[in-house]
Order: sequence, then C-alpha cells, then structure tokens
Amino acid sequence: MTFFLVNSGITQTIMLLSEVLLLFLKIYNLLITIRLTIAWFPNFNPYTQPFALLIKFIDPYLRLFRGILPSVFGIDFSPLLSILWIQALTEFFTNLKL
Repeated sequence: MTFFLVNSGITQTIMLLSEVLLLFLKIYNLLITIRLTIAWFPNFNPYTQPFALLIKFIDPYLRLFRGILPSVFGIDFSPLLSILWIQALTEFFTNLKL
C-alpha cells in the first residue's frame, strides 16, 4: 500500500515535469520563429529592446546547429534543423505523457 502511494507521487511528479518541459519547448519554438521572422526585415533594427533580449536568448541555441548543414545558395538551413529538433523533443514528451 505504501509503495503504491510513493509510486503514484513519483508518477505525478514526472507527469508535471513533462508538462512543464513540453510548455517550455513550445514557447521556445515560438520564440525561434519570431527571431527568424525578424531577420527577414532588413530595415528593422533587431538590437533594440525587447528584441535584443530575444536574440541573446535564442542565438546560443541556434549556434549549436550552425555548421551541421552546409549553406545552399547562401541560405542557412540550421534554424530548420533546430526547429525540427525541438519538434522531435515535443513529440517525445507528448508520447511520454500518454
């Protein structure tokens, strides 16, 4: 009986952590999309607040994927790889919840 209660508490804790991590990954994916959208506008100064904070938060993660895929015709596909990685983690934690 005691083992069941302890096991139930651990399961609930893991489920809660999974939900929090899932929410973080979804928000981070949205922030990456916003960061990449800002880069499309050449007249926009991304180094003003609050976008400078966004760049400081997102660019270290994007730098992890630079150099993995070569540029094709001057287009960097590493952000696509970073978004796909977050999507894979999101799917993993969604299936873990089931």
